[in-house]
Amino acid sequence: MIGRAQRWARPLVLGALLVVAPGLGCGEDEPEPVKAARAFAEAVRYRDVEQILQMVDSQTRSRIGQAAERASDQVGGRRNVEVEEMIQVVDVDPRFQVAEVVLGQDDGQRAVVRLQGSDGTEHSLELINEDGAWKVRLPLPRGPMGEP
Repeated sequence: MIGRAQRWARPLVLGALLVVAPGLGCGEDEPEPVKAARAFAEAVRYRDVEQILQMVDSQTRSRIGQAAERASDQVGGRRNVEVEEMIQVVDVDPRFQVAEVVLGQDDGQRAVVRLQGSDGTEHSLELINEDGAWKVRLPLPRGPMGEP
């Protein structure tokens, strides 16, 4: 059984997200949400936590930051748990190849981008337009990682 302190200190796991083949269809005429989704997928592929944090929306960053603060509190202040420590990328197949990218809903403020793999898998990302830049909104679990 996982103790309360261990649950709070558990990192956010980004599992089975998206991997985009290098150079695959990154055209200049693609809509901005599609470009942002591709860039995020590359960051996930290379497990670039700092880049991932730059590409998520402010709500996601805030919730991850709050979880890091709670994790620090749970260790009695003996150490400061950094936001970057709260993210782990797991279960990402480096052989995943994107066969098709589809921009679903796009109202200028919120967009959904669907990436379909050559293996038949499909992944969707919700993106939010924050101050003219498209950011990924991660579906964070409720409870220890969620809002109070």
